[in-house]
Amino acid sequence: MKSDHTPAGDAFGEKISLGKNIILGLQHLLVMCPGTIAVPLIMASALELDAETTAFLISANFLTSGILTLIHVLGIGSHVGAKLPIILGSSFAPLAPMIVIGQNYGLAAVFGSIIASAIAIFILTFFMDKVLVLFPRNVIGCFVALMGISLAPTAIRDLAGGPGAPDFGSVENIILGTLVMVSILLMQRFGNSFISAFSLLIGIVAGTVIGSFFGMVNFASVEQAKWFQMVTPFRFGAPEFKLVPIALMTVFCIINIIQCIGVYSVLDEISGTETPNEQRINGIRAQSIGQMISGVFNSVPSTMFNENISLLDLTKVKSRSVIVTSGIMMIALGIFPKFSAVVTMVPKSVLGGVTLVLFGIITASGISMLSGLDFSKDNNFTIVGTSLAIGVGGNFASEIFTQLPSTLSMILSNGLFMVSISAILLNLLFNGKKGLSRKSLSD
Repeated sequence: MKSDHTPAGDAFGEKISLGKNIILGLQHLLVMCPGTIAVPLIMASALELDAETTAFLISANFLTSGILTLIHVLGIGSHVGAKLPIILGSSFAPLAPMIVIGQNYGLAAVFGSIIASAIAIFILTFFMDKVLVLFPRNVIGCFVALMGISLAPTAIRDLAGGPGAPDFGSVENIILGTLVMVSILLMQRFGNSFISAFSLLIGIVAGTVIGSFFGMVNFASVEQAKWFQMVTPFRFGAPEFKLVPIALMTVFCIINIIQCIGVYSVLDEISGTETPNEQRINGIRAQSIGQMISGVFNSVPSTMFNENISLLDLTKVKSRSVIVTSGIMMIALGIFPKFSAVVTMVPKSVLGGVTLVLFGIITASGISMLSGLDFSKDNNFTIVGTSLAIGVGGNFASEIFTQLPSTLSMILSNGLFMVSISAILLNLLFNGKKGLSRKSLSD
């Protein structure tokens, strides 16, 4: 099938006003905040770190996410950075191994393994063209479709108040989250271009104001937060480089890279572009350099945020300048915790209503990719159907792997890894070399 996409890069140079840049950048910031905050919070809780250390980890995450986003969007030279409008923030993929390493070896080994695995990924990028041929349309379509499906339960739980919340599932949470979701959809359907572009921000602000009347907004966190905090490198001592933690972290960072390959495909699908493999490799190279910086500044590996790609589709504004503005805002939040506390006041139910819309766009993108396949050829029925079944099963029935060694259990219970590896292997089994493609979404 001949591709009808245009080369990536041409669609992302739109010039927009400073005011619009700031407002749209703020929308992207609000969308990426929950994931970026959740990873250090969960890690700190599992490692029983004190409140001051936890706050420092969150600040470090904002700082490094902003730096990495700018490196990726603006690029360094001609071989680092994809120069595409993609937000990067904390990755959940290596969260479990970070906790295991922290519990058994300490924080110095956690950040040492993050730095060392980043070096391994950087070296891998020089052979990445041989990896990307394993991701034709039938493979990447399965991955992206399951990505959206697997994210939906997170959005629904957040809409209900967030797991572990004392008011989880309350009528107030469900009504507020649903109201935010419906209001965004109605603004998209009936609003003018301005209202449509800022529908998400309007929904978040209105939902937060309404939530404050029901006691859902915590103002104490803003009062307690510091105005300024310097994020110092190697706060927990010199990084320790131990073989087992490095190997474990590298495996899960490779899984994270697979997810990022899918994000490039989602961007292409919603923007009508075709990102060359070389450009994708440059982006992954930037990500590996950013991960080295993250390890130095006591932060975690980053991933490309699908929800922000969905927001590009929702607002119809795909300018790089918006993402640059958001990256600068992230750096500011890392240095000025008082402002980051304001951003984090948004009730979980509001964010759940927002992300449910965004994750739906991701699912639709995967379905759109799969719809471009000819299911009467190349055993696509078998490859797609079996791979999705394995991925869904691994994602939602992970308890079947609990008797396996812990590392293997963590890998196999990752539905996105399972759908990827099964689709790749089945594609090779049924189609051989014919199933390999130099262009991930072209055949």
